[in-house]
Amino acid sequence: MFDFYEGPVIRVNQEGYAEGLPVYAAILTKGLVELKDETGKNLPFEAEPLKLDEASDDRVTVANLGRLKAGTYILESPEGNRTLTVSARPWNAVTGALIKGLYYQRCGCELKPEHAGAYTHPACHTAPATDWEDRSIQRRITGGWHDAGDYGKYVGPGAVTVAHLLYAWKLFPEGCPDNLNIPESGNGVPDILNEARYELEWILQMQRSDGAFHHKLTKMRFAPFIMPQDDKEPEYLMPVNPAPTAAACACLALASRVYRAFDREFAERTLQSAQEAWKWLRNNTEYKPFLNPEGVYTGWYCEKTDKDDRFWAACEMLAATGEEEYRKAAEELYGEGQQLTHFGWADVGGLGALCCLFELGEKAGEILYTKLKEDFLGQSEEALKLSQASGYGTALAWDNYAWGSILPIMSNAMAMIMNALLTGRQEMRDAALKQWNYALGMNALDICFVTGFGENRVMHPHHRPSDADGIEDPVPGLISGGPNNKMCFPQTKEKLGENTPPAKYFVEETFSADTNEIAIYWNSPAIFVGAYFNRTFTE
Repeated sequence: MFDFYEGPVIRVNQEGYAEGLPVYAAILTKGLVELKDETGKNLPFEAEPLKLDEASDDRVTVANLGRLKAGTYILESPEGNRTLTVSARPWNAVTGALIKGLYYQRCGCELKPEHAGAYTHPACHTAPATDWEDRSIQRRITGGWHDAGDYGKYVGPGAVTVAHLLYAWKLFPEGCPDNLNIPESGNGVPDILNEARYELEWILQMQRSDGAFHHKLTKMRFAPFIMPQDDKEPEYLMPVNPAPTAAACACLALASRVYRAFDREFAERTLQSAQEAWKWLRNNTEYKPFLNPEGVYTGWYCEKTDKDDRFWAACEMLAATGEEEYRKAAEELYGEGQQLTHFGWADVGGLGALCCLFELGEKAGEILYTKLKEDFLGQSEEALKLSQASGYGTALAWDNYAWGSILPIMSNAMAMIMNALLTGRQEMRDAALKQWNYALGMNALDICFVTGFGENRVMHPHHRPSDADGIEDPVPGLISGGPNNKMCFPQTKEKLGENTPPAKYFVEETFSADTNEIAIYWNSPAIFVGAYFNRTFTE
């Protein structure tokens, strides 16, 4: 069985802590733990007794060390010490890196040394693609981001990723680092919007002449572990589907509002595309889940329903146009039931809630604001309960560590941030902070899940360029999916066995797509959370 690394008895946010916010550390020892400042002076703090954390099988408590002044501190225990730092903006670099991580996922262009450093490569995937259903049609569709550790590109996940970025900028522009050294830096547009536009330009190309959007642009199979420019198998435009069409409609309507101040012509183009997509949705109400055509084995991204995608689209179209058609549609879809605290590719009801609560506001009306706000606040209590029940403060049930467990954790952080913004409740904000701490090291694995950061960091993500480029360090700024004991490969089960707890079901090796893959739509909610906390907090 795999000899699992248990880690130190004190776990911290390995990228430091912010002045003005509580400093949390996970303690796994019954022995005396003392907090000392740079002069050696003992500082008081309170910690609850250790309790069993069901997800990790650790006996642990999360201590609140208070709001500390900038400086270096040491947590001392007989079983080992841990150094932590406090500063004004400790997370600027990692938040910026998470945004630039998407630049390294760019397809169809050269990554030049002046922007990519050692992680350069020539342009990739520039040959025309063939329409799967009509092989006489070929279209040259370039750009966009490689979706994950593979080289496929998918409309629904891409639209959700862009939406996370656009709302991060709309709500927390001061928390979004700029001048990220991407090709567009310095053009007068914030770099988070520059990067999002690279994907938007690709999404626009994926629209069929009747308004519908193709589900994805991929090969028939995943490429082997080669560099992207060496992946020369034919690409295919897979059939259209209502769910990605609705997600693209929503994303483009949102983009039309964001980019209007920077490029009116582009904003008009995105809105027109969104309107054409909505017309197709209006005329195609039957939903059939996407199925991979026979012989195709790339990412499925099948959704059980498109009602959440249509709800999000109606909300964004209402915000973009103010037209009553969209209000009526949004109210009807909301009345059918929506999960308002989920922000992943498979359930985008939370993005509709974001639009209603923070974009439309009270002008959304009684149903889409007053009632929806009450509903959202009630649903987001569940995230807080999950955090409070966890020994590490992690907002995830012990039996829900599935593929990409970082996504529900970051989604719950987003929900609690939204709750805090609406209500001013510090307990919601502080619970969201614990999810950020989780991503950066305060977890059962004592690992920072973001490549390039943390003293104990992910080094071998399931990511083809990081494995094939011959460079020891992986591409920086990519967040690992994290522990997963639900949908595991046989080799993962062989390494970890049956008794490894869910929160430790993680293999830090390249083969482990089931626990250590990266994905653009895992980076993006972390960007939203990072942008919120990468600001100045005063009490």
